Amino acid sequence: MGKATWKKIRLKIFEKDNFTCAYCDYRNSNITENAVQVNHIDGNPKNDSEDNLETVCRDCHRILHSGFWALKQDKLELYQESKYSQNDLIIMTRELRAKEKTDEEIRDLLGLKGRVPWMEDRDYLSSLFGFINSNPFKKMPKPLLSEEEQKERLKDRANQ
Repeated sequence: MGKATWKKIRLKIFEKDNFTCAYCDYRNSNITENAVQVNHIDGNPKNDSEDNLETVCRDCHRILHSGFWALKQDKLELYQESKYSQNDLIIMTRELRAKEKTDEEIRDLLGLKGRVPWMEDRDYLSSLFGFINSNPFKKMPKPLLSEEEQKERLKDRANQ
């Protein structure tokens, strides 16, 4: 699928969902800020059917794809205890950051306790609380493309 086609699908999903996160109700119609994103519900990035796509805010998307954000980016911390639900953690963290609170202050206010490591186990993860810290984003090296992937990208570019 070409970039132009994805942009059209993405905008259609945003409009369908009124630019509002499916999990925490955060709304932002300025799509150039990347504050809301499109999530593939079944986890398959090639399944672009409308019923498999939903609008999510950047932070909820990080929780949904926790492995990358915990292991590769060191931006997601997991805790056993919280005073609040996962959705409330995201909403309150966003509000507290706007008030320039530090990660330490936010963790304390949210009652986050018992930090644990990330493990690829849905049952394990489902009982934990995710906190998006303020660590800077780590630039990741681009993976090398196979010859077939390179040809596919060239075809996509030609079709735009």
